[in-house]
Amino acid sequence: MRGETERIGPADQVRRVMRAPVATVAEHCSAREIAEELVADEIGAVLVTGPHGPIGIVSERDVVTALATGGDLDRLQAADLMTTEIVWADPQDAIGEVAQRMHEARVRHVPVRAASGAVAGIVSVRDVLEPLAGQHG
Repeated sequence: MRGETERIGPADQVRRVMRAPVATVAEHCSAREIAEELVADEIGAVLVTGPHGPIGIVSERDVVTALATGGDLDRLQAADLMTTEIVWADPQDAIGEVAQRMHEARVRHVPVRAASGAVAGIVSVRDVLEPLAGQHG
């Protein structure tokens, strides 16, 4: 086990910086309800769930884009805003590898899936930035 003064770095497992539990919304949830969830939990993304688990992800950027393009936040639903091509990480993946995956996919949030298939957490670009920059400790 690492001491409290030992820094977390790019080779460490992403589970060291992931956040749990992950906020989720139903696919019929309104964009306004999503925005309220993002603000209340001080987070940048929520997973959208369907009958058989996660089906998409909605970020704060998705909500802002909808608003800026004249979308009605009370009528738009999570299913209208979500990205369905979810980029996943495993808890054992190295932080640096996950950061590279985020960069290549041009995403800011990556959910973490346990071996059982259950959602274990979520990682944001902010979570991986500190270990990459060597400032986390």
